[in-house]
Amino acid sequence: MKTAHTPHPTVLWVMVAGVQHAPPRWTYTLTEDNPGSLTDGTSGDHPIPTDKLYHSYLELFDWLCLSGFTPPRPVYFAATPQELEEGAESILRQVMTRLR
Repeated sequence: MKTAHTPHPTVLWVMVAGVQHAPPRWTYTLTEDNPGSLTDGTSGDHPIPTDKLYHSYLELFDWLCLSGFTPPRPVYFAATPQELEEGAESILRQVMTRLR
């Protein structure tokens, strides 16, 4: 008897800049792995557009959907009170693909 192979989800990191301001002023940048890692900016068969700046959640949402990622709700990308208190200007949030 063979067991079905369960694929591991691909992880994508989203850097949210401008979090000290209101959400309409936030910008989003993508990377597959934690920035600075050896595989930063790749996703198996296709590169992650790490040089593209998304100027709204809707732009990011569209790219995530078209690329097979499940977009989290907008509030997921908001800074925590602790991050804001520490004066963070940008934050990282992790997004995973859907398992198919």
